[in-house]
Amino acid sequence: MALAASGGYFAFGIRRIEIFQIGLRKPNYKPPLSRAKKIPRTDTGYRVTDGNIAAIDFGTTSVSLAYTTKGDDEITNLRLDEEDQAYRVPNAVLLKKEGRTITVQAFGNDARTQFTQMRKSGEYIYFERIKMLMKREENVDRNMLVESFSGEKFYLVEVIAFILKYLKNELMKKFSETARPLKTTDFDWVITVPAIWNARGKRMMREAAYLAGLMTGYDGISSFTSAALSVPREINPDRLSLALEPEAAALYSQEKVGDQIDVDPATAVIKRPSDYMVIDAGGGTIDITAQIEVDGNIIVENIPTGNAWGGTKINEAFSQLLQHIVGDSEFKSFLKPEQKSQCKATLNKILYVDFEKQKVLLGNQKSTEVAVALPAMFVRHYKEALTKVAKKENGVEYDEYTNDTLYIEKEVAESRFFGPAIKGIIDCTLKAIEENGYKVRTFYLVGGFGGCKYVHKKVKAAIEKAYSSKGCSCDVIVPLSPQLAVAQGAVMWRKNPEKIKARRSDATYGINVSIPFDDDEHDEYYKFYNEEQKQDKCDYVFSVFLEKGELVQADQVITISLTPAYQSSKQITIGIYSTPNLGVRYIIDTNGKSTVTKIGQLVIDIPNPDDVPRNERHVDVTMDFSGTEIQAKAKYRITGEEVKTVCDFLSAQ
Repeated sequence: MALAASGGYFAFGIRRIEIFQIGLRKPNYKPPLSRAKKIPRTDTGYRVTDGNIAAIDFGTTSVSLAYTTKGDDEITNLRLDEEDQAYRVPNAVLLKKEGRTITVQAFGNDARTQFTQMRKSGEYIYFERIKMLMKREENVDRNMLVESFSGEKFYLVEVIAFILKYLKNELMKKFSETARPLKTTDFDWVITVPAIWNARGKRMMREAAYLAGLMTGYDGISSFTSAALSVPREINPDRLSLALEPEAAALYSQEKVGDQIDVDPATAVIKRPSDYMVIDAGGGTIDITAQIEVDGNIIVENIPTGNAWGGTKINEAFSQLLQHIVGDSEFKSFLKPEQKSQCKATLNKILYVDFEKQKVLLGNQKSTEVAVALPAMFVRHYKEALTKVAKKENGVEYDEYTNDTLYIEKEVAESRFFGPAIKGIIDCTLKAIEENGYKVRTFYLVGGFGGCKYVHKKVKAAIEKAYSSKGCSCDVIVPLSPQLAVAQGAVMWRKNPEKIKARRSDATYGINVSIPFDDDEHDEYYKFYNEEQKQDKCDYVFSVFLEKGELVQADQVITISLTPAYQSSKQITIGIYSTPNLGVRYIIDTNGKSTVTKIGQLVIDIPNPDDVPRNERHVDVTMDFSGTEIQAKAKYRITGEEVKTVCDFLSAQ
């Protein structure tokens, strides 16, 4: 299939895809003052896999791991809980302190149970749902701290590393018992991340994988660090890839639904779609992607879209009701410092174990009310408030004679708990449909929350109503095992990542440069005289790599040529900036206020032992935005060799 860019369009089979989304530009839009060049890629974007692939779906509320091995066409999920025969378990970890050494005592439901039942937890550290800290808008950096249930704080990247190490060891345990033992380094590893995350969150997962020893024979992290963290040593970086969750789910959905259609095409309600949208509704985030498939190749047609209205919002809504009933904001009086760990465990059991079970039953329309038995420790503390206030709440009843159970009518639970979360999903989905121009007619609803029957019913009705208003019809489908779609889809993606031929840029990216001053083009505010170069320059120019919504083609990279600012320079440090806006020409405005956000930096070594003149020391920098992570390389023209380049997105900016 011929793939080519022509003018403002990208030829994709018989389709023509707009490269720039002109509709995003405001009436006062002005093109960039400086723009990097696009050149054909000369190497492959991803290492060719040996056939052994392991993918970790690191979700907010739960985790799963899927794998395949060389010569095996099947993708298998690793059973992470033998007792419950579960392939997907809560993202909860219990760590044990033995001197300075830290080990994983338990993970998933086992970790929850052990921690909840502990009378004394001094030598143990417990975490749950730590991924919630890594929202796109958060200022994530390498030294970001996360608080354990006992109140101690540790580096978030290291806690993630302990979880990844545990999952790695569980998989290696399985393969150590087989006739064909496999080692960690025999696998290509994949970690899934939300498409709506920025470069910082993605880099956090990559650095956690380095610390976990995921791509090496090294055992991995064994203690927490007290000093500030530095960039970890990168060993076998090409053996780790990050897969975008909705893209992985899309591959899974297309394959599973396609298989069902192929079994009996005559009875299938749809044909295999070429245009489709995936709504990945997980515990923490809603992630939406629209794709076009032609002859097995894919273009991701929409800008990554989503929000934080995942399934945990329902738990949080129940928590708000409970706080109202007991008259204690954030349960502050209950969380006594001397018993904080035990009290947090009790609250966690109410909100994320007992209520969670009721939430699932109600969501799958298998119950007519929510019934949560409150623990004795909680009841003793709030006895008076429970008996008084609960009686005043419509649709809520507290029965102290039936295991101190709080009953909530179905209608109240659906409107008060599910309602806001479902509205968040619907609003985000309808916006994505509007931006897509109603071109998509097939929708896949996946994820643990997306697979819920009540969510499916409400989202399906909202989408069908929107299409009906346009005189159109559509199909909203939940594929088989929607909670495993991301992990399995990530393995499918890693088998052939090059099948995704283009994606839309989620933001406008660029760097700060100074260029010769042009009286007709540049603002006098930015003018300065460069003594060494003996000329007027324009400072703070935002040299654009890509604009938001621009189609980033897999066979192209961005290139810029730089020279050091001064003869004495032995290193070039380039700040990388982004903005959700188009038409930004400078990195600060005339009041000195930033117009962009610094998201990271490139650090390039440029030794000069022969004292070559500054203007001859060209460095050709290649930036690759076509994959799931921003990658960079640099070549020093003096030697013709690639020089050390660090793409640092996690140092505090």
